[in-house]
Amino acid sequence: MKRIFRKSENGVVGIVVAVLFIGLMVTVVSLIQMVYVPKWMEQKEAEHMDVVDAQFSQLKFAIDTQSSTGQLNIPIATSITLGSKELPYLMSLRSFGQLEIKPASFKINITNITDSYEYLIGTIEYSSSNAYYLDQSFIYEAGAIITSQEEGNMISIKPSIYLKNVGENQEILIDLPDINSIGGKTTGSGYGSTAIQTECVGFDNIIIEGVNRISITTHYTNAWMIYYDWILKSVLDSSDYSLTVIGNEIIIQFFNSPNLDLTIANINAQIGAGWVEYS
Repeated sequence: MKRIFRKSENGVVGIVVAVLFIGLMVTVVSLIQMVYVPKWMEQKEAEHMDVVDAQFSQLKFAIDTQSSTGQLNIPIATSITLGSKELPYLMSLRSFGQLEIKPASFKINITNITDSYEYLIGTIEYSSSNAYYLDQSFIYEAGAIITSQEEGNMISIKPSIYLKNVGENQEILIDLPDINSIGGKTTGSGYGSTAIQTECVGFDNIIIEGVNRISITTHYTNAWMIYYDWILKSVLDSSDYSLTVIGNEIIIQFFNSPNLDLTIANINAQIGAGWVEYS
């Protein structure tokens, strides 16, 4: 029996098409992974920073409400989103964050002709560990919300500090929340959400007459210097005061000896679920 061989390239064409299709898919996935994923993740982390900013606004509202109403021992919980997850099915990195209660990180010193008064104030700080977007910190300090990043810092929500004329004299009114951690629950970290609970437990009201100097020590001198310069210019003449910055200290020298009405709200705070009582 005679065998007849015929030439056919159908199988070869199928293999070539499969190889080209796989190559095209690898190229598309690589393009998405290298170009679009970083942009998507950067946008996602930027949106997360906006969320934390809004949550710190809610935190300030909760503490201001506790301080202004005078109601004691009523805890309020505020949720803070620490980080964000990676994209599904694609290679990306999670972002993380840390929330911390920092005791005595803000110092205010007040002097008049006879005495000197010093107060150490606790703060609440969130710091991000982003993989794609620039890192930011949000700080609740002395009643203000401060936004900080590598390029600098600024006050995004003002504190309760007022300067007014009373007859021929000036009067400074400062409401100063002091954050105190209790129960050892002072930090939270990760990428999920955590709660920070705050509770007002009392007030200290101090009236100081004839103030000639106020100095504050803070890690965010740029933010506070801009704010104090603005509020002092709104009421006083430039000949009534001087404002200088030395290291981490802002010094305000008064030449008209205003009176100071200082109210310190003592705020207990804990991070995480549950509430640890103290004695």
